[in-house]
Amino acid sequence: MSTDTGDKLTRLLALVPYVLSQGTASISDTAATFGISEDQLRKELEMLWLCGRSSGPEDLIDLMFSEDTVSVTYDGGLSRPLKLTSTEAMTLAVALRTLTDMPGATQSGAAERALAKIETAAGQHLDTTAVDIRLAAQDRWVNLAQRALTEGRAVDLRYYTAARDETTQRVIDPVQLFTVDGVTYLEAWCRRAEGMRSFRLDRFEDARLLDERSVIPEGISPKNVADGVYRPAPEHLLVELRLGPGWEWVGEYYPCESMENGSDGVRVSLRVADPAWVAALVRRSGGAVSVLAPDWLSRDVQSDARAALNNYR
Repeated sequence: MSTDTGDKLTRLLALVPYVLSQGTASISDTAATFGISEDQLRKELEMLWLCGRSSGPEDLIDLMFSEDTVSVTYDGGLSRPLKLTSTEAMTLAVALRTLTDMPGATQSGAAERALAKIETAAGQHLDTTAVDIRLAAQDRWVNLAQRALTEGRAVDLRYYTAARDETTQRVIDPVQLFTVDGVTYLEAWCRRAEGMRSFRLDRFEDARLLDERSVIPEGISPKNVADGVYRPAPEHLLVELRLGPGWEWVGEYYPCESMENGSDGVRVSLRVADPAWVAALVRRSGGAVSVLAPDWLSRDVQSDARAALNNYR
């Protein structure tokens, strides 16, 4: 069994797409495929629980183990089609070139092939000498957001909503820019939702300034984010959940109205702005989280789960 860091990194990058391609993968067969022991495979799979697009629990890769099998219940967005802007392509090219210069970091020319594909797709040889490889996805939109606020202009936004796994087009009127736990948000009046929303800059798929003034309804003021981004409101849906082992963090991470330890897990009551978030949480938990109330949401989540299972039969 190799303990080389480069080998482990290569395996970790390959494990998620491999398990996804299997649907439900055998631990013993997967270990044999990657040439490691079953114990080592389990340790490396558990490391993936700490990986994702950001540090928020809702963005981390999630796995479900059952006896000798493992499946990916949330892939952190890996299955979504990859679309790169010119800046993203340049940044990725710099990272790949850095890897190719590190002995043992890549094998079989994988980085070289990926770099060639990016340069071909870009239509020309990329000049990456001046690109800072620390450029984050959200940083691409900071200047645009600041200009929108300074100039008082509306923004045409294409935005990815993780809870519903969908991309929507909307026009927003920016109110403030803020950062919480390393994630930058643009708070704005959303004309599509007819309400205030906080948009994560790293989930912007495209945005452009409009030649029209932003219009903020009377009585709207920037939220106080000292206690976090999400603040439940009385009009939000009150949901009761049962949290099984390993999912108690939900009650600690999100504001709850009540929390009670029981023999069958932790029961929490919390208010949510979008029921789709609850459904996504239950799907990701692999049965560890269940909806106790309201009844209609519990039935909807169970119906969605049965429909998903039927797709595998």
